[in-house]
Amino acid sequence: MRGRLTAWAAVSIGVSFLAIETIVLNTRIRDYDEGVYWQSVRALARGEPLFRSVFASQPPIFYEALLPFYWVGHSLMSLRITVLILGIVGLASSYAVGRLLAGQVAGLVAVVLAATSPLYLHQSAIVQADGPAVAISMLAVALALGAARTDGRLRDGLAVAAGLALSLSIGTKLLGVVALIPIALGIIGAPHGRGRLVAGALVGGFLGMVFVVLPVLASPRVAFDQLVLSHLRAGGSTQGDLGGNLKLLLLHREVPLEALAAVGVALAASRRDRAIIMPLAWTAASVLAVLFYHPLFAHHLVMLSLTFALVAAVGLRNLRMIGTRGTVLAGGLVVVTASAGAYVAFRDLQLALTPDLHDAEMTAAVRAVSRPRDYWISDNPFAVAAANRDIPGALVDTSGQRTRAGLLTVVDLEAARDRYDVRWVLVDSFRLEAVPGFHAWRDQHFHAVKKLGGRAVIYTR
Repeated sequence: MRGRLTAWAAVSIGVSFLAIETIVLNTRIRDYDEGVYWQSVRALARGEPLFRSVFASQPPIFYEALLPFYWVGHSLMSLRITVLILGIVGLASSYAVGRLLAGQVAGLVAVVLAATSPLYLHQSAIVQADGPAVAISMLAVALALGAARTDGRLRDGLAVAAGLALSLSIGTKLLGVVALIPIALGIIGAPHGRGRLVAGALVGGFLGMVFVVLPVLASPRVAFDQLVLSHLRAGGSTQGDLGGNLKLLLLHREVPLEALAAVGVALAASRRDRAIIMPLAWTAASVLAVLFYHPLFAHHLVMLSLTFALVAAVGLRNLRMIGTRGTVLAGGLVVVTASAGAYVAFRDLQLALTPDLHDAEMTAAVRAVSRPRDYWISDNPFAVAAANRDIPGALVDTSGQRTRAGLLTVVDLEAARDRYDVRWVLVDSFRLEAVPGFHAWRDQHFHAVKKLGGRAVIYTR
């Protein structure tokens, strides 16, 4: 009965999570990246290939996961639904991992803390790769732990599935590679048949990597530049340092969860609870990855949300050793942490529901001056996509990171202008302005026809 109640409580939390996220599925732009990925998927849907034509800053699985949903819905909402489904998978997997490590209550606590993490909530309804990669990596860990605790054909199948899920996580965003640590620890902790588990995981990993590598084979050098070199060069050109990353790591909205995870570690250490080893090792590796990553943005920190929740859930179970008072104290800490996260998430929800008048103006202007099949060059890909207009696949991303890496030049702009017969340019930020030689190129081929809010200007031939 206790197990059923715990499971149904976890399900109810997942349903509540789904209901809250549904509210923001069709709201305003929530990040610049959303416009980039929206335009990327539009380009894929009209037959342009990744890397050879469509600039891709993330591994191919992310785009391939979004594309089928876009074919059905042809909207931003359909893309966000893809991410939300994976977010639910991450919650369910957190419950499974917590339960396998430390029991049913620990699984429930992990779900409560993950579902009220402001970062995880945000990243589960926004078109970015971080949340999906984290969710799939948690699924991989759950499958690996399940394989270590079963026998027979089910054991082999779960091991293969774990390796496959790990590859797909890495193929969604490279940060997924950190999940190799908890998977390895889970297999090492198996009571028997470790060699067979490793073999199964390797088979699944190989199969997954086939899907990851196939889109890369036609243009391996270009893929390397976009997936690896762009990040390395951009990181080297920024002024980020260890102190700056550490400051961002202590993100105010996540501090309650981070503090509770620290309490969990202390409690587990005092009781010599070996169940903490795997989630703690995973968290430590993730923290190191965050500290040395440049340029680091807040959304990258979502890779810590689920691991912090697991560490806290496993550690807090040790409070029950001191009786009823300990259980009440553990429950109180969880409620306080979850309430703090829910409050921040509520403020985020209010912001998401506030109309973005500037982007609405951009969208209306793009729709008014151009025809549906016209191509645009713009540093506001969201407004162009919202107006049902396209950007050439090679120019879907005009971010400063790409420009600093030397992967966006006027040569790229001119090649796209000529190939796609581009008639329109919307300049709405510093991004296009930062491309060396942009002003001369723009003035040579286009002239201003409409000034909009802020610094936005529409140019035409």
